[in-house]
Amino acid sequence: MIVMTALMGSAVLTMTSCSKEDNSGQQTVATSVISFEQQQLNVEGFWIGEAKGNSYSYTDDWGGKTTTYTDNAYQEAGVTFPVTYSVYESAYGTSDFWSGFAISNRTATTFDAATLTPDQYNNVTGKANSGSNFMVITTYGEKISFAKGTVVNGFYYTNSAYTANSILNGDNYSGAKFDETDWFKCTVIGTRADGSQASVDIDLAKAGLYVNDWRWADLRSLGHVVTLEFQFSGSRTNDYGVLTPAYICIDDVTING
Repeated sequence: MIVMTALMGSAVLTMTSCSKEDNSGQQTVATSVISFEQQQLNVEGFWIGEAKGNSYSYTDDWGGKTTTYTDNAYQEAGVTFPVTYSVYESAYGTSDFWSGFAISNRTATTFDAATLTPDQYNNVTGKANSGSNFMVITTYGEKISFAKGTVVNGFYYTNSAYTANSILNGDNYSGAKFDETDWFKCTVIGTRADGSQASVDIDLAKAGLYVNDWRWADLRSLGHVVTLEFQFSGSRTNDYGVLTPAYICIDDVTING
C-alpha cells in the first residue's frame, strides 16, 4: 500500500489540563483534547443525529416527503459539531441521510457502494487515533463553532474508506482511479471574531500517493477562531464541485482555552 510522505508531526495530549500556572509561576492556558468518546452510537457503530427537535419539511414532485432536523450536534469542551439529519418518506419506503459531523467507532476499512451505509463511516486505518470513536466529516455549510475565541492547536486526520476506494479503484461518479496527476485536499478555514479568516490545506491524495494512516494537522496559524469550516477540492470536478467523495476523518481535536 502506498503511503504519502508524512506531514509535520506533533505529539498530542490525551487528557484535559486545567493548570493555570506552571512551576515558575507563569500563566498557562488550559488545553483540552476532544476525542468524541461521550457520544452513544447505534448498533452498527455510528451516530448521524436523530429525528428530534426543530425541523422543516418539503414534498417533491413524486410525492416523497423530506423532513430535516436542525437541532442535532455533538458538544464537548465548549465546542459544537453540528449534524444535519434528514428522513425521506415515499410510497417505496423510508430512508435517511445526513451532512456535517458524524461519529463512528467502526473497525472495517473497506467500502462498497452497495453498502454505502454503514461503509461510509469506515476509515482506512480501521480504528480511532485514540480511544474508540472518531469523527467523519462531509459538509454542506455546517461549521464547528466555539463558545469563545479559541486557538485550535490541531487534530489528527485520515482518509475515509469511501474516499480511498474512489482514489484507488475509481467509481461511477468520479471516473477511473487516480493517476499521478490527480489530487484531493481538504481546506480548513478558521473565522475569527472580527470576521477575518485564515486557512490550512490538508493533502489527502497527491502525486500518486494517498494518506492511509493518522496524521497531525497543525492549525495554530489560524489564530483565535470562532468557527472552523471544511471545504474540499481536487482534480476531479464538474460544474457542481468536486467528484471525489468529499470526506475526511478526524480525532483528538486539541484546543487552548
